[in-house]
Amino acid sequence: MKLKQLASLGLLIAAPLSLHAAEGGYSNYVPGFYGDLGVALEPAEGWSMRTDAYFYRADGEQNVRSGELEVSADLELSLAYFSLINKPGIELFGAQYAFGGTLVAGKADIEAELTAGETSLRVADDKTSYGDITLVPGSFYWNNGSNWHFNQAFYVVAPVGDYDVNDVANIGLNYWTFETDFSATYMNEEKGQDYSFILGYGYNTENDDTDYQSGDEIHLDFVLNQFVSPTLALGVHGYFFKQLSGDSGAGAQLGDFKAEAAGVGPAVMWVPEKFGGEAAFVAKWIHEYDSENRMDGDHVFLSFMKSF
Repeated sequence: MKLKQLASLGLLIAAPLSLHAAEGGYSNYVPGFYGDLGVALEPAEGWSMRTDAYFYRADGEQNVRSGELEVSADLELSLAYFSLINKPGIELFGAQYAFGGTLVAGKADIEAELTAGETSLRVADDKTSYGDITLVPGSFYWNNGSNWHFNQAFYVVAPVGDYDVNDVANIGLNYWTFETDFSATYMNEEKGQDYSFILGYGYNTENDDTDYQSGDEIHLDFVLNQFVSPTLALGVHGYFFKQLSGDSGAGAQLGDFKAEAAGVGPAVMWVPEKFGGEAAFVAKWIHEYDSENRMDGDHVFLSFMKSF
C-alpha cells in the first residue's frame, strides 16, 4: 500500500474546545488537532471520519475567568471528538475542495482559588456536557505532481456548547472563533518521510456574558514522521503559539494579558493491513514545556480514522 494513501487518513478538522490563550487561560486553539499523517494531502473522494479520545491535565496562575482573577487553577479534561469531512470531487481555484465539521462532548473538572477585590475563595466544579461545534466551510488542496502538497482551510467555531457564566467549569466558550490555516507537507514515499507544517491565525469575538474578548492568535504546528515499515510510523509532533493582540473588554481585569506557549512530544501511527490503507490508529502525547499567561500541561490523544 502506498504511503500517500495512508497519509490521506491523517487529515483532521481543527477541532474545538478551549484550550489555549486568554479568558480562563485557554481558547479554541487545540494543539495536536491539525493532523497526524500528511496534513496537506487531499483526502479520498467521499466521506472520511475520525474519532478522538482526548485527555488534558494542566495548571495555571493569574488567569481570568468570568470576570474574576484566578490566582491558581488545576484543570482536567476528558473529551470525545467526532469529525467528518467530505471531498465531493469538485475543483475550485485549481484545488480539490472539501468541507466538514467536528462535534465534541465530555467532562471538564477544575479547581481554582479566586480573588475578587479583597476577597479570596477556593472553588471546585465539574461538568459533563457537549461543547461548541466547529464548521469547515472550505478546505482546498493543491499538488503539482511533486513531493510537496499544500492546503488552505477555513474554520468557524460556533458557540452552541453548554455554557453558564455562573459555572467555573464549562465545555463551551460562549464566543465565535474564525480561523484560517495554511499547511504544507513534504511526502517522500521511497524514504518513508512525512513532514508537515501548519500556520494558523484565529480571531475571537467577545463573550457577551463576561464582556471579555480574547486577543487574536497565531500558531505554528509541526508533524515530523518516519515510516519504519509499510504500516508503522514514528513521529515528533509539536507547536508554538502566540497571542498577537491583547485581551480587551470590561472583563479583562488583567489588561492585555497576552499568552504564548510551546509543546512537543512523541507519536505512533499504525495502519493495519486488513483495512487496505483506509484506516489508521494514532497515539500521541504533547508536553507543554513553556507557557505564559495560559494553562500549562499535557495533551494525550488516542485516535481512529477511516475513509469510506
